[in-house]
Amino acid sequence: MPSLAARPLALVAGAACVLALRHYPLGHGWPGLLFAALLPAYFLLLCWRPACWLFCVPALLPVLDLAPWTGWFFLEEIDVLLLLTVACGYWRLGGPVQPAAARLSPAARACLLLCSLAWLVALLRGLLPLPPLDVNAWDNYLSAYNSLRLGKAWAWSMLLLPLLRRDAGTDGVRRYALPGMLAGLAMVALFTLWERAVFPGLLNMSSDYRTTAPFSAMHTGGAALDGYLALSLPFAALWLARAHSRWHIALALLLLALGLHAAFSTFSRGLYAALLAAALLVFWQVLAASRRTPQSGQLPLRRLVPVLLLASLGAALLLYMFSLAGYRGLLAAFVLLGATFVLAARPLPWRLAPASVLCALCLQAVLASWWPEPAAHLAAGWLKGPYFLFLLAALLLAAVLLPGTAAEHSPARLGVAMMAWTLLACNLAWIGWHWAGSKALLPAGLVVLLAMLMLCNGRRRAPLWRLDRSSLGIAGAASIVLLLAIPVSASYYATERFATSAGDLQGRLRHWRQVLAMQPADWGSRLFGMGLGSFPATYYWHNPVRDVPASISYADEGGNPGDLPDLPNPTNPPNPPNRYVRLASPGYSAGYGELLRLLQRLPVQPGTRYSLALDARRDAAMPMPMPVLLVRLCQRQLLYAQNCINAPLRLRANAAVHPGTPAAAWQHYQVQFDSGPLGSGAWLLRPPVQLELAASGTANSSVVDIDNLSLRASGGEELIANGQFTQANNYWFFSSDHHHLPWHIKNLALQLLVETGWCGALAMLGLLSLAALRLLRCARHGPLGQAGVLACGGAMAGFLVVGLFDSLLDVPRLALLAYLMLLCALLQPLPPSSSHPAERSPP
Repeated sequence: MPSLAARPLALVAGAACVLALRHYPLGHGWPGLLFAALLPAYFLLLCWRPACWLFCVPALLPVLDLAPWTGWFFLEEIDVLLLLTVACGYWRLGGPVQPAAARLSPAARACLLLCSLAWLVALLRGLLPLPPLDVNAWDNYLSAYNSLRLGKAWAWSMLLLPLLRRDAGTDGVRRYALPGMLAGLAMVALFTLWERAVFPGLLNMSSDYRTTAPFSAMHTGGAALDGYLALSLPFAALWLARAHSRWHIALALLLLALGLHAAFSTFSRGLYAALLAAALLVFWQVLAASRRTPQSGQLPLRRLVPVLLLASLGAALLLYMFSLAGYRGLLAAFVLLGATFVLAARPLPWRLAPASVLCALCLQAVLASWWPEPAAHLAAGWLKGPYFLFLLAALLLAAVLLPGTAAEHSPARLGVAMMAWTLLACNLAWIGWHWAGSKALLPAGLVVLLAMLMLCNGRRRAPLWRLDRSSLGIAGAASIVLLLAIPVSASYYATERFATSAGDLQGRLRHWRQVLAMQPADWGSRLFGMGLGSFPATYYWHNPVRDVPASISYADEGGNPGDLPDLPNPTNPPNPPNRYVRLASPGYSAGYGELLRLLQRLPVQPGTRYSLALDARRDAAMPMPMPVLLVRLCQRQLLYAQNCINAPLRLRANAAVHPGTPAAAWQHYQVQFDSGPLGSGAWLLRPPVQLELAASGTANSSVVDIDNLSLRASGGEELIANGQFTQANNYWFFSSDHHHLPWHIKNLALQLLVETGWCGALAMLGLLSLAALRLLRCARHGPLGQAGVLACGGAMAGFLVVGLFDSLLDVPRLALLAYLMLLCALLQPLPPSSSHPAERSPP
């Protein structure tokens, strides 16, 4: 029977969901329509199977982010989804705890209580004294209500804890949560692939373009994508480790490749360190489990060392090959080493080796001398001799080694395979010479020598590898890592990033010292913190370098900025106030990327003449020079615009309303310009176009007011939504491309210490320690460390490593995912005593 206490909470959550949808802006762009269709489908799914929230929430947390379209980032789409989850889940929540429900230990309950109390105190310190609910309360990080935005992640985790206890027991995590994490990672990786293809180019590893994927919270910098990949990539490796069929292995390798591409293309040194830390943690646990249970079939240490030496030598040679022969040489070397890996696990007929090699060399010489030169229009294609012959040899080898036939191990077929292998080796050297000349022959020859050494694997009494599921999975994962890591590590931008690591670290240390200097010295702030979400406002008013960051606010004509209109008088209804947006330029010498830009996505057509109209005014009381208003259309995802077209707009000199008054009069502007190539391209690969507004041009902070913004084509259709700003920030978003220090503390531990004080930091440290000890105990006593436990431990370790250089908890959806993973670790059932191995729970 449902609990009587849960039903009122379900009704409150349902009413809040309906109220949020009533005010939610759904009218601009296709994402709002998609979200409107998603909610009823999710409601019906929860009615059919309540535990499905364990799949949907991890899958949708990273991608259900429509802030660039709606302008809402305090109340987000995921909050509406979670309200619906709590309403449906609590309505059917049983009173007594079910026997299969996951349970928390007394120590975990105590730590959760301490963390909740510290969270509540920090929330109130950031929120109180309660400011008025004006138009700027929910649209900028300087508002005291930013405390609610950051505090909601912990509140959601505590509200979802009863549902997690009910549904995560027995098999719930494996059946729902793990597939949900994989689905979320797949969508984020595909989004990253699309963004790289549309903007810098898929193979362009020299651009300093920063991928943001679907994380709108990166509009002011931060490492939301890095933190999410650190949390989710270990579960892709877990899927690969647990895959039993060839299709599952292929899909797991594909997902791992997409996820690692997203990780490497971030060029984030913190994420690289996080992935390395997670891999080392899992490797250490696997070795420990292998030593405890040598009969488990794991790779012994005496076989592991030569395998690692071969892999390291292969990686060094591949990097050497890529540095001289580029992508073509790298791919050719990979194909040769991959073919050698498969061939070396077969019982090769060595007595046929001399004849096979001689026949292959003769065939190579004949084909190379007779191969015609391609036509001029095909000169750069694959019909060139080395590429075509290499492809022909690879296809021949694949056909000969095709599994599933009765004669796949026959001496004749393996002799033909050795011929094809020799052709591959010859054409590898030819490709290197064709691309880079004689200097590429040395790395090609070394790769061939390594491949010949690998062929000796079958002659060992105990081969280093066999073609089983484990070996194929490890080899496939290693190949993916090398194929992605080598081009990235050799790129100009990555080299520059690592070369400037020491200077960047000094800048980060300087910022951390400034953060500590801005913290009040009273005992209350030291014990309980400045308050959740208080750092942006603290930096704005109290930063030691006296910078005045740019800001965006909304104001009503005739009152103070942000005042709501008075209540209407039925006998004498007043005219509604005129609302406008106020852009404040930064109060320091700002470069191109330091501006704060107001953005809106528009459906612009290429080669179309548009008419831009707006009302603007500058503060007449400010000394000259006055700020410059920048208006332009750009191709932009979130950061780093490209192919911009500036509107030919130049503000005129100030004109006061009355002589001697400081207030300037509104001036109307109307200009025309052509959209050029903006909006062109195939539907899937068409870069989004955004309208940008920014105030710039002065070393001292000054303001520009904008109202009645309009953009129309010759047909007269209005493209800009909420151009009069009557709905404040609806459909408007903002971005700061480069200057991110005013928004982030840039260290997870320091963020906890500054915003929640020593009480909050120590409480969270205790909770993390308790979860780590529980995972370590499960990994030590479970069969092979329980792969799911290892993945969870690797994810948490990677998240904390990324948090060494970024304050990840200021992204609520990412913080919620980390909290849910932490709760899953605390709910992990402990394995039985090692004296009863037959009673151990399965992994």
